[in-house]
Amino acid sequence: MTTPSAAHALPVAFQVGVFALVQHQNTYLIVRHHRPLLPGGGQSLPGLMLEVPAGSNIIEMHLRRALLSQVGIAVSDLRLVGSHAGRGVQSGNGEARLNLIFGTQYCSGILNPQPDTIMNAEWLPSHEFGEYSGAPEWLQSAVREFETVILPPATRPAGTARTSFFRRRQG
Repeated sequence: MTTPSAAHALPVAFQVGVFALVQHQNTYLIVRHHRPLLPGGGQSLPGLMLEVPAGSNIIEMHLRRALLSQVGIAVSDLRLVGSHAGRGVQSGNGEARLNLIFGTQYCSGILNPQPDTIMNAEWLPSHEFGEYSGAPEWLQSAVREFETVILPPATRPAGTARTSFFRRRQG
């Protein structure tokens, strides 16, 4: 059994990152952090690496606070649409990182990236995240999951079919 002070002296074995895939009028919010938090280039999703003690705080609450403080927006319900594991942590002292991606829709606020954490933020059309777009696979997968499972049929971008294991994708 380790004491609380001994637990703080141990190196970080893994980190958990939580990120939001925010959809608004057939576009998605993409940001550019000063230091990349997600693999696949400079473009990323708003979010944070959790560095909070366990307790009654839930992940979604931290992600909502991060969205408000990083880009100035509020969002609707958060639903898990993707996850992926990677090697190495932000501080360089750990073994692995688990990134959780929550899909949601924009509710209110004016997009206002805070320069201390975000270099740039913009809404990109959903068609820019397709199979041949150059977007990282984890992002393409999260967008597909969000558009086929989370969005109601009436709000899906035009031309987005609901795929099935029993039917080939058209196109």
